[in-house]
Amino acid sequence: MAKISKEEKKRYQIVSRILGILMRIANVCCWIGVGGVVIGAIITSIIVPNIKIDSTNKEISLFDKTASYTINGQDFEYGDEDGRITIKDNVVTIANSNTEFVSVKLSDESLKELENVIENDVPKILAVTPFVLMMTAVLLGAYALALGHGASVFKNIAEKDTPFIKDNIERTERSFKYLIVGLILTFAINLTMAIATGFKTNVGSETVSITSILGMYVLIYIFKAGYQLSDKKDEK
Repeated sequence: MAKISKEEKKRYQIVSRILGILMRIANVCCWIGVGGVVIGAIITSIIVPNIKIDSTNKEISLFDKTASYTINGQDFEYGDEDGRITIKDNVVTIANSNTEFVSVKLSDESLKELENVIENDVPKILAVTPFVLMMTAVLLGAYALALGHGASVFKNIAEKDTPFIKDNIERTERSFKYLIVGLILTFAINLTMAIATGFKTNVGSETVSITSILGMYVLIYIFKAGYQLSDKKDEK
């Protein structure tokens, strides 16, 4: 059996340490994301019930502010000096008292489509937003756990004499399970948004996630095969 040199071993240990650190950073970022998304879900669950869309009078209201959204061929304004959206002569402008952030001219057809989106799609999207955000928080948590186990695997590779140890097998298997959970949740989120918008958004094939899961499955097999060979060698 071929053996790697000390220089080669040192190189792959350095690479393993770097990958482990990067995974640990990604793990922390995911947990921060979980907190942010949960806060967002709480805020939206408070705001959404206070958004009213009156299709009869063509008005949209949020708390104590109300604006017309019959914008096709008419002027529209919502907000105040701190931030407002206006539509005049088919030009959509987002600005405050000091700065004009966006100014886009739209056709009559685009304005009519925008009105249709506000009236038909927005209420459905708003209704599922808190649920989607909570699923996103769980999704990020699953990825954080997978990354945490992955970081530990690379730490073991950098510090142990061999990567073919039982702990690496167990941690890789856990990462595999969390990635599957992440794939299922990603599909569920995309499907929920697609249903809410009448399938105007793409459900998605999740090719990258599937590829990652298959790669993880192969890695589990490699660790198991290496562990069994090492175990047989020790028995001799």
